Amino acid sequence: MGNDHDGRVPFRFEVIKKYPQRGPLHQYRLAAATTFTCRRCGKDKTSKLAVAIHDKWDLLLCNACYGRLLSIWEIKAGDLGDSERHAELMRLLQGLAREAEVEQARSALIARDSRFALLSSSALTMLATAEAVADGFALKMATELDWSAAIIGLCKAVELETGRLIGEPLRDAASGRDLAIDLADRDFSRMARFCKGGNPIELGAFAHFVEAVARSPRSANSPLASILRSLILRWPRSDWLFAADGFAPRVRTLTRQYRNPAAHTTLLTEAEYRSCAEAVQGADGILWKLLAAVEPTRR
Repeated sequence: MGNDHDGRVPFRFEVIKKYPQRGPLHQYRLAAATTFTCRRCGKDKTSKLAVAIHDKWDLLLCNACYGRLLSIWEIKAGDLGDSERHAELMRLLQGLAREAEVEQARSALIARDSRFALLSSSALTMLATAEAVADGFALKMATELDWSAAIIGLCKAVELETGRLIGEPLRDAASGRDLAIDLADRDFSRMARFCKGGNPIELGAFAHFVEAVARSPRSANSPLASILRSLILRWPRSDWLFAADGFAPRVRTLTRQYRNPAAHTTLLTEAEYRSCAEAVQGADGILWKLLAAVEPTRR
């Protein structure tokens, strides 16, 4: 019998056709229906089709799980723009966990740390979905593709909270203001378009704007910079937003080390998911730093 850890086919599997590899997934047609345990859903399946992860025959997938993971891979390897790719991955992520599992994860997060209850419903749901997906996959020996989708969910929660806590107050305060100077400035135009009714901006654009406000000499003439300064007068712990080791560097690490690789063809592991979760919602996570930074003056 061949060794099922080194890519050789075990004796009971008689391969008659090998299909083109799709990322880490390789599908095989067998001469006869053969029973095996799917390492993703945990069910025993009898089929003439089997899919090996990284050609390891001790990591077989059933055809149903192959279809779901292939969808994730095709999005990651496709030619969609970043925002469209993130949206598609989020749609798939939300289909990876049942509603009851998400609710259970939501309750567990709040029980673990009461600060989770301070988050918006949409951000908390995103975190709970990522948590439910990750916990389920950890028990079912998931592939790196699943961890990538869960990492996207963690990063999306930070983006949602940044939009709620910084973007929306800034947009409201800028209502009716003349932003022509900002609209013409490369460092401020993206935020200015959002404040004028444009689409929500992504996490990296938030970081770029905050850093430009703090570093660019042109911020002295920026209406948006002036409006933001007026807002933070009521936020006594807002210095973190503009610090050299504050919001922008933390977001840059989050996007470069986790979100961007997860959205493209890099395969991320459980260890990287856990590391990302610590950066997002650990004891000193970016979410808690963000909440503290925008908390108004305590009376």
